[in-house]
Amino acid sequence: MNDDDAISSADSRPAAHSEASVSHVLSAESTPSTTEPHQSDLTVVSTAPPMAIESPAAKLSPRELGVALEGQQLDHVLLEQFVGGGGMGAVFRAWDTTLHRTVAVKVLSLRQSADVDSLRRFHTEARSAARLDHPNIARAHFVGEDRGVRYIVFEFIEGTNIRDLVHANGPLPLGDALSYTIQIAGALTHAWEREVVHRDIKPSNILITPDGQAKLVDMGLARIEYIGQTAQDETATGVTLGTFDYISPEQARNPRDADIRSDIYSLGCTLFFMLTGRPPFIEGTAVQKLLAHQSDAVPDVREFRPDVPDILATVLARMLAKRPEDRFDTPLDLTAALAGCLDGIGMAPPPAILPAFAPWKTWAPRRTWWRRHMPWLVPAALLLAAVTGLAIKWHFDAATPPAFPDELQIPASSSSGTAADGPGEDNSSRENGRAASG
Repeated sequence: MNDDDAISSADSRPAAHSEASVSHVLSAESTPSTTEPHQSDLTVVSTAPPMAIESPAAKLSPRELGVALEGQQLDHVLLEQFVGGGGMGAVFRAWDTTLHRTVAVKVLSLRQSADVDSLRRFHTEARSAARLDHPNIARAHFVGEDRGVRYIVFEFIEGTNIRDLVHANGPLPLGDALSYTIQIAGALTHAWEREVVHRDIKPSNILITPDGQAKLVDMGLARIEYIGQTAQDETATGVTLGTFDYISPEQARNPRDADIRSDIYSLGCTLFFMLTGRPPFIEGTAVQKLLAHQSDAVPDVREFRPDVPDILATVLARMLAKRPEDRFDTPLDLTAALAGCLDGIGMAPPPAILPAFAPWKTWAPRRTWWRRHMPWLVPAALLLAAVTGLAIKWHFDAATPPAFPDELQIPASSSSGTAADGPGEDNSSRENGRAASG
């Protein structure tokens, strides 16, 4: 079954049957946990209160849902261990009983399953992930629905997210922070080429593997550009927001205005966090943070991290510009600037990403026609201009007749000499004639 078939089959199930099945599978609620993600790191997906659902299972928090589903099997996937939860649902390490491999499974929260906008976001996440195939993006394998529980199967990534790394060990070394940012910029370039905007770049959505590879996960707020501008876009009602500490000003005002430059802003906030251990704006409530992103000057990263070189501070300041047009136009431009930072401070990417995952070595973004042919177009144009200039000059030279005087001019000395010689020649001829006759 492909993704579209899985989505179609999920949409065709009766809601009443789904709720009844879930109530049967999830027979008891777990006690609330104090280990939920910090509120500042939660992705806000709706400003409206959750829908009232009669099913007891639908009232479970993501963590309670994770505990309840641990050990259950959805179709051919066995949910072995609950590993985390968020605004959209619970995430598990699971075992694919068909292909015999470890996978990650994201299960949609049951209260979200009854909400049309949440289902659309869930399906958009699956389609967005399916469009992307890059070493720094978690790959989607399968979308399904079993007994009213909707889920997505992803590749399983053995690693730790950047938020937890920084909280455990403090701000990252310069080389690591640059390496991870360059890798995610490469992932964003790949998404940009395929018209996908992530819209929720933050430290907890970037996993770092033991060998230093950065992986971008969670496409829950992603938007496909050519779909996102229609009336069916989940952001049309203005409910999808993002994460307050990392959201761009334009996305906070209107999520439909978010484009790849919004992802660059959020990646800049994430780089700021990697270097300092805190996001750019930490004071106040969620609303005050949103206002700070809109109007407050971004703190200079060197105030918190004096060893940050000037060239990197300049790049970071441009990533965090308030106006999208003042940022890097594309992640490709950002990658070049970050690579320049490495060269400028005499550093090289960690060996773990060379050559396998260095963006400038493993893949080349599609270039426009004129960029592909620039090496030969310029000399050809110069040669054509030179030949054309010579041809025009030759044409005018050939078309212009030589300049002659209107009357033949004979020098005076030549005329008098000719006249004097004439009579002498006649007398000599007559004398010769007489001698011959005599």
